[in-house]
Amino acid sequence: MATIDNDPLFTSLCSSKTLQSQQEGFFNAFYQTVAENFTGKNEHWLRDVFGRVVAGDDCTKLQLMFEDPTVCFEVLGTLEHVKAVFRGKDAKFSWQRREQALKLLHGGKIQQALLMACQAVMKAPPQGIDQQIDQGMSLACALWTRSEVLIGTLDGRRALVDLQMAAKAGFPVKANAEYYGRMAKCYALLDEPKRAEISIKLFHQLSGFNDYAQGRLREDIETLKVLKSEEDPVKAHYEKRTLPQLSGGESMELSGASVKLTLAGSRGDTSKGQYIVAAEDLKPGETILVESAYGACLYQKFFGTHCNQCFARLVAPMACPECCGVAFCSPECCDRACSGYHRFECHYLDLMIGSGMSILCHLALRLVTQAGTAAKAIEMGEELRQALCAHSALRDQEDYFQRSLMAAFLLRCLQKAEFFGRRKTEAAEPTPEEAQVGGVLLSLLQSLQFNAHEVYETKISGDHRFDMAKVQYIGVGVYKTGALLNHDCYPGVLRSFLGTTMVLHTSRPIAKGTNVPENYGMHFLRHSAALRQRNLRSRYWFKCDCKTCSEDWPLMDKLTDKPRFRCPQLECDNVINYPHKKAITVKCWKCKKTVNLDASIKILNQCEELYANGAKMMEEQCTKEAIELLCRGITLFHQIAVPPHKPTHMAEESLRVCFADQASVYRMEPNGMVQ
Repeated sequence: MATIDNDPLFTSLCSSKTLQSQQEGFFNAFYQTVAENFTGKNEHWLRDVFGRVVAGDDCTKLQLMFEDPTVCFEVLGTLEHVKAVFRGKDAKFSWQRREQALKLLHGGKIQQALLMACQAVMKAPPQGIDQQIDQGMSLACALWTRSEVLIGTLDGRRALVDLQMAAKAGFPVKANAEYYGRMAKCYALLDEPKRAEISIKLFHQLSGFNDYAQGRLREDIETLKVLKSEEDPVKAHYEKRTLPQLSGGESMELSGASVKLTLAGSRGDTSKGQYIVAAEDLKPGETILVESAYGACLYQKFFGTHCNQCFARLVAPMACPECCGVAFCSPECCDRACSGYHRFECHYLDLMIGSGMSILCHLALRLVTQAGTAAKAIEMGEELRQALCAHSALRDQEDYFQRSLMAAFLLRCLQKAEFFGRRKTEAAEPTPEEAQVGGVLLSLLQSLQFNAHEVYETKISGDHRFDMAKVQYIGVGVYKTGALLNHDCYPGVLRSFLGTTMVLHTSRPIAKGTNVPENYGMHFLRHSAALRQRNLRSRYWFKCDCKTCSEDWPLMDKLTDKPRFRCPQLECDNVINYPHKKAITVKCWKCKKTVNLDASIKILNQCEELYANGAKMMEEQCTKEAIELLCRGITLFHQIAVPPHKPTHMAEESLRVCFADQASVYRMEPNGMVQ
């Protein structure tokens, strides 16, 4: 496959994983059935027919799936059976869950009640469907029930949204005193006393000026306000997270990047291509990238816990009007998805999952469906083809064929979902325009293997923000600017995510004009050079020649705390080993001068003291203070010494944890999950 490959089997396994994540899915059987046609007398078909098409000519490669008699009959015969498979609504189930929610709420089991109420909302059909249950008002009734539960959790914002959505779904509000009573509670929880008072007056009026009922409502509101004031302040910390500001402002050249970054290299360079360098000196802790995903997809196992649109944790999910396969965190995300990409994926999502395709296949489809039209998808495909490497010329023909077959399957799903409008025929053969979109899919199925980023959140399973924090990967996204950063096993950036937005902070000083590197996979602190090289060759098809690999830096447990010092002579760029004797005066072999390392050793001690104070701030959960101390220490270290140096690398790892704490985080608690 790749010309530098020294482990073809592992490379093949890595490549296969980016196409099929589930061997039990039907796509593997589909491929095996088609592959039987180019064995025996046609054993050279892949090489002599499919392989003769120039690598990168994806439309022609794909067209062979539908036209070449060696494979087309099996391909077309299978694709003609593609049909909608999705989980629909169920009014009876929704009613049952609604009743359970009320029973649990009145029994004081609020979190369990919320779970049941959310299931009721997800399963409820839209207004007017299934008139036998709730007179076609299942969704309105489910939202009404959940609003009561949410008030019990002190979540006035989401309860208010549910009340507004219930009204839109047909819930009667004009003469409904209870509706305005709940509105008053929501506004009180949101600390909006004027609106709360207006709602109380409307409640009083619609209840027939019942002073007793009004008094009870005011008592309930006061109780809610007291409970709200006692709420966990850490919860508020995570709910108020915002994206950081780019250091120096945004670049006109690179979308989402700081003005302190610029491009170097060229697309024609087969070794490095175009890549990002520092336009000026960068200090540790600078925000150099805040980039929204060009496209992103959740892993299937998080469909029930995260918003399919923005990846936010679900508390009071909203559902697609037609399916129950995905959920959204708000009406805005729901409307955006259902009017865009989801209308083409809705009825075929379960079928695609059942195929066993990888999340990268889903992401390739998502980039097309979110384009909205075939013309825009073709334009998008050309844009990404220019921006993202695909290594088509290095790709094994069997692997290329499997991706072509996957592209044909995805294209068929688009045809059936009427992405191209209502077709005149049910046949799977594509029109010229459809074939172009199929070529876009095939190109993406190649380039995303090397250019997609896994999106993660930080999961906390205890009271302390750092002690029990772990990274949890929840999806995959593609970032046009982020993809331009080259690899180094000793990265210069720390990657975190707020929703689907990627944020990069510098982890160490980076000089003007030098590469701004990130790590594509294994970190040198935890994995040997041999293992890293094997992974990078097989997963990304290049040989890493970074200093960490060439010098074979040791793993964390073997790292030294006595680094090499920079020669104190300003005009000299030599490094000097840490003195093993008490004497601190040594001769530099490069500038031939005798230098005193006393000042360097004292600064090194200051660095380690700053690291220790930063660790103490982390113990006290003072994130901003910890970042400041760690950055100061790392800056000082790189002024007088060079890595590897165990305390400095531990400080850089601590800095990563601190920045992750300012991004997507959720806490596991005994009584439920709090974002």
